[in-house]
Amino acid sequence: MASATINTAKIENGVSGFIVRHFNDEHSAIIANAVVKNYNEHNKTLTLSLSKYTGLRNNSLPSGAWEPRVGDEAVLAFGYNRALLIAPQESIWYKISSSVNALEWVHPDTLATYLSYLGHPTPLKDDISGFCTVVNAGLLYIYAQNALFTLDCQSFALLQITPAPYDRTGSELPFYSRVEEIREAWWGEGSNPLETYDPYYMELIVENNTASKKLYEYIKNNDSNITHLLEEFEIN
Repeated sequence: MASATINTAKIENGVSGFIVRHFNDEHSAIIANAVVKNYNEHNKTLTLSLSKYTGLRNNSLPSGAWEPRVGDEAVLAFGYNRALLIAPQESIWYKISSSVNALEWVHPDTLATYLSYLGHPTPLKDDISGFCTVVNAGLLYIYAQNALFTLDCQSFALLQITPAPYDRTGSELPFYSRVEEIREAWWGEGSNPLETYDPYYMELIVENNTASKKLYEYIKNNDSNITHLLEEFEIN
């Protein structure tokens, strides 16, 4: 994977965005995906991991073969004003979404409809990231294990953990929505209905954040049935 460095203020590891090429004052194009990999406090430089941009893929249109170069613009934290919240119950979804007015919330009904089109009643990481691309949402919130986990919707990097012990009477599967049924594909990953809420989403978060010390400590100190996930971490 290619990388690039830019001079900027500190930005959290895992924040995603794009590299933009400005051809002239009127024309520009996104030429690569970018994810913050590391920040050097000494020289105030940010290292970005770069990959091919496929967000606006259209086989009917030509695509450029541009490589990022000096002078291109890095646009980070794109879509961080729009968020998707996955919650186990309607009451929890409304409590959280109504308490954060600075964000525009994407209703989970639209995610359920998107998953039904894919035939995935169990949402995969790529399903959620693809959906966030379609609706221009940059942040993903998942409520599980009495906490609200804030993630970048493309990299799935964990940005924040907020304890939120709301009362629960059960869990809607695969998450709260008003869509009564999500269509199942005949075969393939994600085609079977989700059986458990918290264990699945915690596994999804952990497998994309195995180097996160704050996630490791949260699970370690949380008296629950997910302590086996500690074995997945790569903590030095």
